[in-house]
Amino acid sequence: MAIVQTPEKTKDIQEAANQPKYKVTPRYGAWLHDDKFVLEIALPGVAKESIKMKAMEDYFTLRAERDNIMYTLDLDLNFRIEPTKVTNEYVEGLLRVEFERFNPLEKAFTVMKRDKSYKDENLYQVFPRIYRDTDYDGKKITIEMSIPGVKKEDIELKVLPSWFHVSAVRPKDKVEYAANVSFGVDIVPEKTTAEYYHGLLKIHAMIHDPLDDAKEIKL
Repeated sequence: MAIVQTPEKTKDIQEAANQPKYKVTPRYGAWLHDDKFVLEIALPGVAKESIKMKAMEDYFTLRAERDNIMYTLDLDLNFRIEPTKVTNEYVEGLLRVEFERFNPLEKAFTVMKRDKSYKDENLYQVFPRIYRDTDYDGKKITIEMSIPGVKKEDIELKVLPSWFHVSAVRPKDKVEYAANVSFGVDIVPEKTTAEYYHGLLKIHAMIHDPLDDAKEIKL
């Protein structure tokens, strides 16, 4: 019986391949910056080509190998992102990934636009008190919102057919009144108006009549 000796280099590769992969969760930091979600992950000793990532609308996974270590990270993002707008940079063991958050308000009708000449970082968010009133003929709805201490130019109001977004900032004490609220009915965004005085925001919206979209069928 002939004995064939395995070359040392090949033997080392085979032994390395047979070694168990220890799964390790890498150290990472995450924060929001403007409209982006930023993730920095420490992957010491990992070559760039050994990193594999997948991004879905609300989920992110990472796998990276070095020696007998497998770095694994599975994150439930708790919000929607744009999977096609994810960017990344890897420099000397530090991976930086930036996700662009999905923003349905990009197509919303803007009623009031906020002055953003100041930075609105580290704001303390408060949900404002909201009251609804629908007129008797069912054609209009009025929303009243209590946002005391806010200047008119610091209010942002956007509306969609079934809900609205309000963000109002008190720059002095870093308080932000923020709400995404349903109208409870379908409205016409283009016919929505608003007024603000003494800490009270009133939103006046026309209720959408489904017959407006109806097509006449001639016999």
